[in-house]
Amino acid sequence: MRYDIHVPVQICASQHSPAEFHAGQLRDISRTGIFFHSEICFEVGATLELAFCLPAERERNSCVLARATVKTLRTWELPGEPTPLYGIAVTIDRIDFAQPSTSTAA
Repeated sequence: MRYDIHVPVQICASQHSPAEFHAGQLRDISRTGIFFHSEICFEVGATLELAFCLPAERERNSCVLARATVKTLRTWELPGEPTPLYGIAVTIDRIDFAQPSTSTAA
């Protein structure tokens, strides 16, 4: 089962030296895979590190930080975008969740 979730994702291409960091947009997630949009097209088979916040179920204004090690399965250019944008499908090798954190408005 896939869950639609639209949150920012931080992408680290750690196979580069120094590591390259990019921003993307998570589109959906399942138990074994993630789909996100990126302005960067990653090679199939590339290992990436993703970091994103999932909304917490119980508390408003809190999230659970997820860090995932993933491998690229498919990439394609999304049609009709004003600048090149790619759909990236990855399989999850490992995912860790941090304790929920709350954000307080000043």
